[in-house]
Amino acid sequence: MQTAVVVVVALLLPLSALLRLGCLATATAAADTNRTSSGNDTSCAPARCGGLNITYPFSLAGVHPLECGYPAFGLTCDAAAGRAYLSRTFRVNLYRVLSIFYDNRSMLVAVETAFSGDGACRIPDFNVSSGLGLFTVNISATNRDDLTFVYNCKIPRNELLTGPCAKHAVGAYISERPGDVENSRPQWVQANCSSASVPVRGFQDGMNLTRESVYESLISDGFLLDWPTLGDCDACKLKGGQCRFFELSFQCVNSSTSSRDAKKKQNLKLILIVVLSSTASLILTCLVWVMYRKKRKEKHVTSNQNCKSYESNIEEILKGYDSLVPKRYKYSEVKKITGSFNDKLGEGGYGTVFKGNLEDGRKVAVKLLKGSKGNGEEFVNEVASIRRTSHVNIVNLLGFCLHGPKRALIYEYMANGSLEKYIQSEETKRAIGWEKLREIATGIARGLEYLHRGCNTRIIHFDIKPNNILLDEDFCPKIADFGLAKLCHLKDSALSMAEARGTIGFIAPEVFSRGYGVVSTKSDVYSYGMMLLEMAGGRKNLTEDTENSSQQYFPNWVHDRLVKDLQSHEVTCKTEEIAKQMTLVGLWCIQTTPENRPSMSRVIEMLEKNLDELEMPPKPLLSYPSVPPHFSSELGLFCRDSGETSLSTIFHNPTQKQMI
Repeated sequence: MQTAVVVVVALLLPLSALLRLGCLATATAAADTNRTSSGNDTSCAPARCGGLNITYPFSLAGVHPLECGYPAFGLTCDAAAGRAYLSRTFRVNLYRVLSIFYDNRSMLVAVETAFSGDGACRIPDFNVSSGLGLFTVNISATNRDDLTFVYNCKIPRNELLTGPCAKHAVGAYISERPGDVENSRPQWVQANCSSASVPVRGFQDGMNLTRESVYESLISDGFLLDWPTLGDCDACKLKGGQCRFFELSFQCVNSSTSSRDAKKKQNLKLILIVVLSSTASLILTCLVWVMYRKKRKEKHVTSNQNCKSYESNIEEILKGYDSLVPKRYKYSEVKKITGSFNDKLGEGGYGTVFKGNLEDGRKVAVKLLKGSKGNGEEFVNEVASIRRTSHVNIVNLLGFCLHGPKRALIYEYMANGSLEKYIQSEETKRAIGWEKLREIATGIARGLEYLHRGCNTRIIHFDIKPNNILLDEDFCPKIADFGLAKLCHLKDSALSMAEARGTIGFIAPEVFSRGYGVVSTKSDVYSYGMMLLEMAGGRKNLTEDTENSSQQYFPNWVHDRLVKDLQSHEVTCKTEEIAKQMTLVGLWCIQTTPENRPSMSRVIEMLEKNLDELEMPPKPLLSYPSVPPHFSSELGLFCRDSGETSLSTIFHNPTQKQMI
């Protein structure tokens, strides 16, 4: 019976293949005939937007078919304003096209953006050179200078921008292009400053960059971009042809080709396709029969015949990230950097961290990973995700090592270790100071805001917790450990996931069960809120008996008791005011429904407000499918000037499944 079925299928394959290929060939022939015989085709006729004449290699969305221009040079027209914008950008209407010079293959563009989301401060918040990666263009050599804006650091008063940008504490300087970036940086620019640069044409010595009229005019005047030769369109036009972009290449459509010649050519193509498809179908039928006979004779097939080794999987995935991958070190080099793994900084379920030194003298922390999950995707996440970032509150990944089963990640060295050891007890909190704790919380929020909004590709961390926050010598926080991170496009509001990920006590409800909402950046907000409550003394970290895993549980909180204690206790010192502020912000962040949680931008605003300006959040009601029996939470607010004063200590009943 099985043999008969196989034979019938084998006989039907040639017929079905012939029908499909015949239809495809006919459609292709018809399409090609239309293209080659359309001498009077006006679908790609020049169009206008404002004062711009738009023709090949450009095309205008809504007017031209895609074949009328090079894919990266699609333009969008704002008809009301008479402005044209490059379509393929990571933000809408980001690059405005001021002029197009077809003779020398260049265009004049200007950046239209707003710093920190404020439309009044119109300076770029990203590096233009890196933002042009989607286009086949070069920044013209006629743009003599780069105008660089610096922020998120201490800037001298006389270097601060005036006008609408004054409230953002932004400075600016000019450097020649191309040039040595490090040597051209003024002395007042600190190493921890964030920066964004844009090419400019009209800078003259003596200009005061701090004046609004100066820096805005330099940006609005735009900069020149050159594009390479994309087919000899001029020669095509001289022959009476029309310039098109078919099948990933330039083509000159000859309008003088007669429909008769085109039809004859396509008939020959159709015959050739039919013959080839018949031959292929016959060969396929024989192969199916041979494979069937071979399957019957085989009794066992080893499971590893179609599997690749662990290292091969990672190598294959890393190829897809191309330039995002940092420097790769040999295992022998890693041993040399760490002095044969002599100075151990710490150890956990993920592996061991060693202190080391690069050849240029920089101190580094080398995380030597142990074990593996899946096919190495977590290791690739760590390498590729963090490489997309550049922010003062994101740890800098300097390199990695992949040698057989040995894997290592090389980070910049953080002198003060992780945040966890500074919030374990009230003694350590008093040692670091509550003002500093609030600064650390704000810095972490800025880092998350950057991951959620500032990157070319949005990054959701999924494992925000004190252990993954590192502190440098100035106690500046840096988000680390991107092993569970996920990437999604900026237009996406939700993320599809096959499994829960995170750490017990910090994972958001929607990550564990889709019944609570979709997974998004608000999942990181929830984890941040749990960490903020722990920093303020509002909860005690879970004692995990198991190794880090992807299966996590929801945190359990007694919200109404917490609110009662906070409302009934008067703020008697600055310490308690900060602790209460951090607690209220944390409670907003752990709202059950993702839509009710604030964005990280809103969190930063709340941390910078006064305590009396904050509203009391609603109680997050939630039912849990299961509760870890070892879970407990604890609340305590303390005053520096009045001694230790515990407002309440609340322990959760493990048998209760409904939040109080």
